[in-house]
Amino acid sequence: MSAAGATVIPARLTTRELAGRIHRGIEEVQAALRACDEQDAPEEVLGAELAINVANMLGVSVTVESRDLALERLYEYETRGEIGADVGGRAGAIIDGVITNLDELDELIESVSENWTVGRMPVIDRNIIRIGLYELRSDPLTPTAVIVSEAVRLAHTYSTGKSPSFVNGVLATLAKTMRQS
Repeated sequence: MSAAGATVIPARLTTRELAGRIHRGIEEVQAALRACDEQDAPEEVLGAELAINVANMLGVSVTVESRDLALERLYEYETRGEIGADVGGRAGAIIDGVITNLDELDELIESVSENWTVGRMPVIDRNIIRIGLYELRSDPLTPTAVIVSEAVRLAHTYSTGKSPSFVNGVLATLAKTMRQS
């Protein structure tokens, strides 16, 4: 859950998108970015920490969506071998759960992904699927449709045009075997 009254943002968004999410003019956001000695082009992609700092400078409380933050940190873990700053809360639980159960999650993913080993999948896609599968297994109170929908949203936001349907297909198949509902 986010802090009371905080606006939820993805882990990566453009200057223009941040302005829209926090209901501020693009010029205000650009001025705050310049004050931080950062690039301020409207289509410049901002990371979570910078977006939070800029929003705070403008008097707006924001928090990063847990799944987005978990995906960002799992990507760092896989490409750099480290997670970076400590992550707590729901995002931290997802990260820990995925890393702890990585081999088992990958075996399950490979069992339903025809002609694809996990190693052949794009890093972003496999981590989105891992997050969704971890949630399917560990969070029975979250509806299957919500978990799959959020995974597809992540694929739309962070991956290629073909990824959302691939992620949907793999997770929907896994959900049928894991959740008999």
